Amino acid sequence: MSKCTQCNSRKGKRNCPGTGSLICSQCCGTQREKEIKCPADCSYLEKSGKYFAERSEVRRITDFEREIKTLEGDEEAYTGILENMESAIHKKYKEEKNITDRDVEAALEYFIDAGKAKLDLPVKSKGELAPNVQAIVDALETVLDFKASLSGESPALMNNLKYIRHILDAVNARYDSKDSCGYLNFMSEALK
Repeated sequence: MSKCTQCNSRKGKRNCPGTGSLICSQCCGTQREKEIKCPADCSYLEKSGKYFAERSEVRRITDFEREIKTLEGDEEAYTGILENMESAIHKKYKEEKNITDRDVEAALEYFIDAGKAKLDLPVKSKGELAPNVQAIVDALETVLDFKASLSGESPALMNNLKYIRHILDAVNARYDSKDSCGYLNFMSEALK
């Protein structure tokens, strides 16, 4: 096998359309679109673009997930909104009687997916919401809209998603395969 025409030290294994010769993968990767004028139809250029786009997307998703798991700052600032949101969920549970923890989980995940969509991140397509899930979504939207009307400014999307994620973590922490309403029953006791 012949040597790379760029570095003249490693084996040239890639037929480079930019140089018209065989080059090594290292030179292809480090000199692509810099020292080497790559044509748009180069398969290595296309593969590289896809790879870095996927890495960037994974990084954005990871950063998003990390960000919404943090509630920082003055605890008093978000305790009230969390209590109002959980009270709204509890109220729907008492009104509807057939709402389960999975319904609450689906409603909270709906909010997170809607937030991801606004941030141009990939979401799970779920279609139409079940009536119990929609009832919870509507109740939470009412609380968030009321909070926004009191402050007179549009709420920060990430703050709302942090609140949602905090409650979702509480729902998942109370999951019990023998009790479909472990979180909801816990809330009933906590709100007494």
